Amino acid sequence: MRLAVVLAALFVAGPARAQPETRAELDALEKKLTDALATARASVGCVVVSRSDQYPKPAGPPAPAWQLGGFDPAAFRKADPSPAAAELAARLDLSDPEVIPALGAAGGVVIDPAGLVLTTHGAVEGATKIFVHLPAGGSYADIHAADARSDLAVLKLLTPPLGLAAVPPADVRLPEARRGDRRPAGGPTVTPGKLVYVAAPYPPDGRPGGLGVVTAVRRPPGGKSTDATARSYYLQGPTVEFDARADPGCNGAAVLTPDGRLLGLITTAAGYDGDRGRFLPLDDNLSRVVEVLRRGEEVEYGFLGVGAGNDGGGDGVAVSEVTPGGPAEAAGLLPGDRILRINGHPADRFEDVLLHVGSALAGSTITLQVNRGDRTFPAQVTLAKFRNDAPSVASVKPEPVLGLRVEHASVLARNAGFFGSVPAGVPAGVLVREVVPGGPAAAKFQALGEGRWVITKVDGKETPTPTAFRAAAKGKQSARLTVYDPTDPAGRAREITIP
Repeated sequence: MRLAVVLAALFVAGPARAQPETRAELDALEKKLTDALATARASVGCVVVSRSDQYPKPAGPPAPAWQLGGFDPAAFRKADPSPAAAELAARLDLSDPEVIPALGAAGGVVIDPAGLVLTTHGAVEGATKIFVHLPAGGSYADIHAADARSDLAVLKLLTPPLGLAAVPPADVRLPEARRGDRRPAGGPTVTPGKLVYVAAPYPPDGRPGGLGVVTAVRRPPGGKSTDATARSYYLQGPTVEFDARADPGCNGAAVLTPDGRLLGLITTAAGYDGDRGRFLPLDDNLSRVVEVLRRGEEVEYGFLGVGAGNDGGGDGVAVSEVTPGGPAEAAGLLPGDRILRINGHPADRFEDVLLHVGSALAGSTITLQVNRGDRTFPAQVTLAKFRNDAPSVASVKPEPVLGLRVEHASVLARNAGFFGSVPAGVPAGVLVREVVPGGPAAAKFQALGEGRWVITKVDGKETPTPTAFRAAAKGKQSARLTVYDPTDPAGRAREITIP
């Protein structure tokens, strides 16, 4: 058995105190690991995706784009008993394992026993139907939430198999980019030489994955930051390279610890290095993103509001510009400062700022270590929201207040060159993202006309953030709003009363 061979090799090469003294001990250890992995593999699925436009359209109003629904081949053939329809029904029926070779498949791992499955965004982008095969049974699925920037998606099974269990998360701590540096919480847990298990079942044979060894923690090469850098996690954050002896080409396959805990997902988007594959480690940064997707919500990445000169001189990231009205300005940062650390993580490149600020998420407060001249000091910064134009899906939206959904006005703070000139300032207040049709605010905002409306006050109380707006307006049947259009050169403020 391959597991026994690998274990024996590890014990022979390892320190004497780690060697089992008897064959019985080795057999017991092998059984323990085999049982743990078998339990975990029961929650690792095969995600089959169709992008066909030939599925029947549901009766009634169009369903949201994320609500894909199931497919009943018997009803399809009943509506059209022709041989051509029967042939088409067979091709559209993703529950049949025989369609997998034609369509291909991706991996997915159960993260919630209610039927939530984590996979990659690239695996399900453009899907019209999704089916997840699991050892205990399969189910069609909707897209619960998805985020192209992190390349992650969470699916919701329509009929979860009984007894479904989630794979528990591993403690994923990576070596810092700076040589010899260690995170305050302790040393890294994912390092070269670590044994990992790849679980990528494919019906109908359910062939298992296999063992591999971590060979490196890879980070994107430094260089001039661009809009593309900001849009893709793969140009900011780390991937883990491993000895790909276990079918590394399965996008979204689960990478587990030997005791069956989830380390990350294999990603074909990160590329290959010879015969080695890479996986996306679910460290603290990505775990926060996954938690948002688990709730079915939009991932709101953090926005600091600085430009940076990639000068490469000295420690830290040199601040070249500070966005007017942004979080960095509010915290007292100045051009010429150097950001040394972000929540304890070293910042040596602007990609580090994008990574650790973005994944801290909007609304959170982070601690920067800043150098200014001959002194170093901490700075507390409450983050706004980064404008993310990458595709995303959120099946759960915040409840409207006064018939409005709002968001951080910082999403308007973008400049043409992104890093090459001073970004546009952050307007004061909150941006109106959606006016609910037929809601209490609909008529008043229709009368205002076209515009990017920002609310600065509710009944005279300032609303600098969505949280402040909801606190000021929640539960009110009527309210006086102070609004303005930041694209209006005159900057005229207006007052409207809702309803």
